[in-house]
Amino acid sequence: MIPKDYELILNSLYEGVYIVDRQRRILFWNQGAKNITGYAAEETLGKFCHDNILNHIDVYGRQLCLDGCPLHETLIDGKTRELNAYLQHKRGHRVPVHLKSIPMYEAGEITATIEIFTESSEPQNEYFRAALSKHELLRDPLTGLPNKRFFDHYINSKMNDFRMLDMPFAVAIVDIDNFDGINKTYGVATSDEILRLLSESYRSSIRLADLIGRWTNDEFVFIFSGVTNEALNSLCEKIRIMSEASTLRANTIREVEIAVSVGASVVRKDDTADKLIRRVTERLKKAKTKGGNCCITR
Repeated sequence: MIPKDYELILNSLYEGVYIVDRQRRILFWNQGAKNITGYAAEETLGKFCHDNILNHIDVYGRQLCLDGCPLHETLIDGKTRELNAYLQHKRGHRVPVHLKSIPMYEAGEITATIEIFTESSEPQNEYFRAALSKHELLRDPLTGLPNKRFFDHYINSKMNDFRMLDMPFAVAIVDIDNFDGINKTYGVATSDEILRLLSESYRSSIRLADLIGRWTNDEFVFIFSGVTNEALNSLCEKIRIMSEASTLRANTIREVEIAVSVGASVVRKDDTADKLIRRVTERLKKAKTKGGNCCITR
């Protein structure tokens, strides 16, 4: 379908490119698509995009492959579409991408659609990169995220900014539901993979966070600056959705589904760092007692 010269050009692009026919069967998959998704052409060619290989979701967790697929809609009406979404990497974590679907014509008829996608994550905060590169003791060795020691330094700095400059911020703690059960069923190696998987999803998808760190064995911590209670609730819900939409994909075991509970709070005038963390922890406990897979932010 594609001349050899064009294949060479498309395979030289950093962008991911794939083409589907009218039945949404994948006809072409370039090297850029492999680099972004982890899937090689031989793993995708001949399969259908609605087989949920990439399992695209929007920010609300809606599965685009089943409801609102831009490729399918472009095949129907011939309109070019652009949107932001989150695809699922071969390893299971979520990757934010910008998608563009373009119709392809032959003899005046739409015969295929081409999708071009680019990774849309932002670079890590310079403060963290500088600090973590110089001080390995501040980095969690498993996930590469800032550890609790780093967080303790950082939240004290945020408390000082709040008292002196009236710069509000919020803290959220995320706990993996049934982590002990996962550990017992699948073993420590799988549990470690889940922690690495979530850290990758959070780093690439929760870009408004000042800090994303490893808090305890099965918990992560987030700091957001300048957020209202309403905005904090939306951010925590996004964390929950991105966690639930990340599944550990492996050849030796079935997919391991993930859910999390979130407790969070905006800083108050009479807070100390310890008081703020206690309140967040209490809200996390409430989320767990409600059955998990939910957020408590007030």
